Amino acid sequence: LKVRNFTPPSTHGLARAMGGSTSCSCQENSSFCRRHEIHIVPQVLEVHVPRGCKWVSGLYKLVDDAKANRYPLWKSVDADIFIYSMNNGRWGIGAHQEKAQGFDTETAYVFNDTPHEGLMPHHLMGGWMHSRPAWTPDQGIKCREVDVSVVLERTDEKRKHKVPRQPPKIMQQAAAKQQAVNQASSDDKCDEKLE
Repeated sequence: LKVRNFTPPSTHGLARAMGGSTSCSCQENSSFCRRHEIHIVPQVLEVHVPRGCKWVSGLYKLVDDAKANRYPLWKSVDADIFIYSMNNGRWGIGAHQEKAQGFDTETAYVFNDTPHEGLMPHHLMGGWMHSRPAWTPDQGIKCREVDVSVVLERTDEKRKHKVPRQPPKIMQQAAAKQQAVNQASSDDKCDEKLE
């Protein structure tokens, strides 16, 4: 298990390293802002979307050596869906369209309307919105950190309970019809041989 520390990008860190001022103008009367804190990057996040874009619900694993707008990136374990920092400084959940743009976008299926200022997605309270049927605030949308073992357990469960894919009903009917034709043809050939 790798523990990753993440220092959000800022010019203040460079100023501190060079012996310059680390005061921040982001918050009045404060000597630091959240952009200067070091955060532990979770390996796995779980997202629950009860309404709207329900299909983005699930487990997301941290993508090694990948960033979206200089922040960590997580990919769904079940689909080509991602949690990423949008170029407007908000966390979003999107898919291949956003990936194709290198996540340099303000689009998502679900996003948190609060600028994250370096906070990880599971630390933002409230503010999540989904796009079905229109942008709708939804307090039921949750993002939380889960242990890596949850991914392994769920993967094992899926393997144990995997139901073989059934062909569509129309294909089953066609196969049954063909089998009946083959059987009838075979019966006719048997009758011919007996005569």
